[in-house]
Amino acid sequence: MDSNPFRPERPTAPAPHPRLRLGAFVCALLAAATFGCIGPRHDAAGQPGANGDLRISGGAATLAASQPAAADELQVHFIDVGTGDCIWIHTGDDGIAGNGRLDGLNIIIDGGDNGSFGRIDGYTPASDYLATLLPPGTPIECLILTHPHSDHCGGLVGFLEDYPVRTILDPGFDKTEPGQLPDRLRPKTAYGRFCKTAGTEVDANGTPATFVRGIPDGFTLNWGAELAPKILWSSTEIVDDDLNNVSIVLRLRFTGAGNDAAFLFTGDAEHAVEEQLIASLGDGLKSTVLKAGHHGSNSSTTVSFLERVRPAHVVISSGNQPFGEVRLPRTDTFERIRLVSESLGLGTKLWRTDRDDKEPLLKPVGTEGGDDTVVVRTRGKASDLRIAYAGEETPQLVDATRCQALTQAGMQCKRGPKAGSTFCWQHQDANP
Repeated sequence: MDSNPFRPERPTAPAPHPRLRLGAFVCALLAAATFGCIGPRHDAAGQPGANGDLRISGGAATLAASQPAAADELQVHFIDVGTGDCIWIHTGDDGIAGNGRLDGLNIIIDGGDNGSFGRIDGYTPASDYLATLLPPGTPIECLILTHPHSDHCGGLVGFLEDYPVRTILDPGFDKTEPGQLPDRLRPKTAYGRFCKTAGTEVDANGTPATFVRGIPDGFTLNWGAELAPKILWSSTEIVDDDLNNVSIVLRLRFTGAGNDAAFLFTGDAEHAVEEQLIASLGDGLKSTVLKAGHHGSNSSTTVSFLERVRPAHVVISSGNQPFGEVRLPRTDTFERIRLVSESLGLGTKLWRTDRDDKEPLLKPVGTEGGDDTVVVRTRGKASDLRIAYAGEETPQLVDATRCQALTQAGMQCKRGPKAGSTFCWQHQDANP
């Protein structure tokens, strides 16, 4: 019996691909909503099914991830690297050099583990997935380490070795054990290897990469005029006695009238950080897609945080590595998401990179990556956001002349839009 009430139904997925093997992946469309807003930094959608499952509406239209993206389309890929995080963001590309927008940039957030102690080498499934989508040698605009735990920094060494990177961000906390060198100077630690490699990185022009250790006040990111990335949190000091809380928290929203899609990337930030973000930002945290903190642990994704973020979609990046006597994500986390979704009428959908890692059989640690990557595409509006597991099928809006709303059956509305709107009279008020 499936004990997880938020386990999405899973069609048969393709097997993991060998390293650098060509392949095509599929991503898809569902509607979501949010409002864009940013805030300060700390220095130093459908309804659940009758049985409680979060379901994806039916439909057969597909869109290959390897198919050329629209010039104004943002892609966010939450890559299945087992226990750990690895996210690839690709901005739209209008093919016009020097205009400062839609420059086709690539951003990497975290890289999974380094393969020690029998854990999965996160860069292996990541590079398998990206082999044709982001071939080695492609310039990376920004590579972000959220915090120096091995399941986030371990695989980043592979990215630094195979890709030219322009800017590297690191919260700057350096753990030091009594009588030992700081971790950044210890080449046998995951963080030490990352720092050593980052310190010698050069970009596509052969210029040394900008390595920012410790995010300074007023630090800004420029990923094109169509986007407004904002670091909401980063700390060079331990908060609430937990290394997870130095995590860089990033919110990415679209600029321009009518654009309301936003993403919130939280690393492993826990409730202490969530509380401070709520206090400083409040409803400014609202985001269409939330990457849940700390792999779905009870230490993160609190009710009060969810009430402020109001996500249409929650992505949990997790695997099989046991933490004490438990494996993440926690059932209590699913319950909090469900309760907030129901109380606020959000219709939140849950997406997991570990769907088949534990049931019906538990996969051995180190073998669980590569088959549950979550892909999001949007041109900036909540109505055009598409999200699906790579390689699977889900509805896709294809007729731009019709109302852009989805019906309860998950199909595109057949009415024509009102003048000056992308929605018909019936759906316009629900999609301001």
